Amino acid sequence: MTADIICFFVALLVFYKTLPYSRRLTLTMISDFIMAKRMRRTSSSNVSGRVKNVEEEKEDAGLSVRGPTFGANELFNFIAEKNKGLIEEMQQLLQKAGIRHKNALLDFMKQKAIASIALFIFALLYLVTENISLPFGISVPIIMIGSVVGGHMLTNMYMRQTANKRKDAIEHGVPDLVDLMVICSESGLDLNRSIRRIARELRTSNPVLADELSLTSIELEMIPDHKLVFQNLEDRTDCMEIKTFSKTLSQSIEYGSSLSVSLRDLALESRQKRMINAETKAAQAPALLTLPMMLFIMPCLFIVMLGPLIISVVRDFGGK
Repeated sequence: MTADIICFFVALLVFYKTLPYSRRLTLTMISDFIMAKRMRRTSSSNVSGRVKNVEEEKEDAGLSVRGPTFGANELFNFIAEKNKGLIEEMQQLLQKAGIRHKNALLDFMKQKAIASIALFIFALLYLVTENISLPFGISVPIIMIGSVVGGHMLTNMYMRQTANKRKDAIEHGVPDLVDLMVICSESGLDLNRSIRRIARELRTSNPVLADELSLTSIELEMIPDHKLVFQNLEDRTDCMEIKTFSKTLSQSIEYGSSLSVSLRDLALESRQKRMINAETKAAQAPALLTLPMMLFIMPCLFIVMLGPLIISVVRDFGGK
C-alpha cells in the first residue's frame, strides 16, 4: 500500500512537470489537424459552400447569442451553454493569471480534457493491475467521474498557482509604482502620461506590473469613465495594494484633491507595510530553521564531537 501511494505521488509529480510540454504538443497536433481539415473542406466546396462557411465563421467569432463559443468543438459549446457561471469563473481565473490571448479559454478547456484523460488512463491501469474488489462495471463510471472532477481541479489549482505568483510580483512592485507616481505627478505630467512613463520604467524590473499599467493606459485613452478603468485594473490583479492605489487615484480625480499629497501618504504606508512584512519574516526565521538544524546540522556536530571519543573507546576495549 505504501509503494502504491509513493508511485501515485511520483506519477502526479511527473504529470505536473510534463503538463506544459504535452499541452503544447497536443495543441499543435490538434491545430494542424483542424487546419488540414479546413483546407480540404475549402478546396472541395463550391461558392454556396464558401458563403455558408463564412457565416459559420462569423458565428464562431462570437456573434452568436448563446454565449462563449469554441469553434467546431460542440462539446465545449454545450458546456458553455449549460454552465455560464463556470465559464465566467474560468475567464476570471485566466484574467488573473495574465492569459488574455484569443483562444485562452479554449486552450484552458483542452487542458482540462487532457488532464481528465490522463487521470482516467492512470486510474484504469491501476484498476487492471491491482486486485480491486469492486466490479468492473461499477468502478469504470466512478473512475470517469473522478477523472473529470480531478482534471478540473488540477488545472484550476495550477492556474491559481500561476495567478498567485503574478499577484506576488505585482504586490512587490507597488511601492516603486507609488514613488514613481509621486515624481510624475509633481513634475506636471497628467495621469495617462504618468502611467505610460511608469510602465516603460518598470519594464525591466517588474514586467508583470508594467503590462498591467500599459493596458490601463490604453483603457484610459479609450474609455471615458476612469472608475471603470480602475475597476478593470483591480479585477485583473486581485491585489489589495492595487485596489488602494486605484481608489486613491479615483477619489483624487473625483473630488479634485491633491494627487501628490495622497500618493505621498500612500507611499509612506506601503513602505511601512513592506518593512513590517520583512520584520515578520525575520522573526519567523528561527522557528523555520529549527527543523533543518535538527535534521542536517545537529547530526554532523554530534559526529564531529563524539566521533573521536567513540573511536578511542572502541580501540581501548578492542585492545583488551
